[in-house]
Amino acid sequence: MDKTLFEEIALDDRYSIFLSSRAEIFRLDQTAFQSLWNTHPDDFHEIRIHGKWIKTPRWQQAYGKNYHYTGSKNNALPITAELEPFLTWSQHHIDQRLNGLLLNWYDGAQSHYIGAHRDDTRDLHPDSPIVTISVGQERVFRMRPWQQKGFKDLTVRHGDVVVVPWDTNTRWTHEVPHFKKYAGKRISLTLRAYL
Repeated sequence: MDKTLFEEIALDDRYSIFLSSRAEIFRLDQTAFQSLWNTHPDDFHEIRIHGKWIKTPRWQQAYGKNYHYTGSKNNALPITAELEPFLTWSQHHIDQRLNGLLLNWYDGAQSHYIGAHRDDTRDLHPDSPIVTISVGQERVFRMRPWQQKGFKDLTVRHGDVVVVPWDTNTRWTHEVPHFKKYAGKRISLTLRAYL
């Protein structure tokens, strides 16, 4: 990872995440953002929680590699020309093994969010990072120590890149809670290094 582009944010005395606001390529103009927004699926993905199938409170689609999690599989579509710059930049500046994307479309007016979770690592290269690129309205990116109290909030803005190292993902959850003040649209593009 090119650490000259990133600020290290300590979560405790052992674990950190990294934030960059310096990737100008991801500051999409309104036309480019709307074009990417319009690619969201018509239906919400279903996941299994406590033995029940529920719809995710956001739209979601994998690209390049299938994503397995929470008793479900998100079947990947091919990586499009529109998504290729996100992958290429991340491979060059963060980790060349990155090869799959998972997009989440959040409409604040519909109270979209993602709950606290750790990313499933079964299909990933060991020690590979989880990279999230945020475009659209700013939102809170909340980190919680696994099975402990407390949390640390980070505001991610249009064009920001967050890197969660492998070890941090094993010991901290991350989430994007809903707050009424965030009524706009946001897309997160999460990149992982699949085997």
